[in-house]
Amino acid sequence: MLRMSAAFDYDRFDQLFTQLGAAGFPAELHGHLVGRLSAGGRLDHGGWLDVAREVIDGRGSPGEADRVLLIQLYEATLAQLTDSGFKLNLLLPDDEAPIEQRAQALGQWCEGFLGGFGLVSGEQPLSEEAESVLADFAAISQVQTDLEETETNEVDFMEVTEYARVAALMLFSECQPADQSQDQPPASLH
Repeated sequence: MLRMSAAFDYDRFDQLFTQLGAAGFPAELHGHLVGRLSAGGRLDHGGWLDVAREVIDGRGSPGEADRVLLIQLYEATLAQLTDSGFKLNLLLPDDEAPIEQRAQALGQWCEGFLGGFGLVSGEQPLSEEAESVLADFAAISQVQTDLEETETNEVDFMEVTEYARVAALMLFSECQPADQSQDQPPASLH
């Protein structure tokens, strides 16, 4: 059984990115993963670790415990997307982080989603609603980073985060190949 909380511990991923001297961001990595999966892409563990290293873009290489954490993120995310409960956790800083940091991370998540989705989707035709979601994600990725700690900004952030979560689930649902087996786990790392 996967420990979902470990897989979505933003602070743990932030430490990993800092340790590796990453040019990328944790939220961007998760957005990239959700975008790839939403467009119908699947990776074995080795392929995912290669993609993660590219997105992390660090000076070092993840250790064994970090690779396990990255695989847990992949598996937990895929499980959430394929579950009928419409639950998807976005890898973002917790509510105690400043609104500016959380908004910036949401923008990074959307930017990562667009990159991952675009790499896998190719020229596949999308519904008007899906095209609108991608345009919205592009707008969210350009978020302002000088937000003040106000109740209005907090409510707006929560609404936009919920929109991104539900929109990603909608895109996942729309773009899955008809012959894709949702029950097939990725190949083992070892």
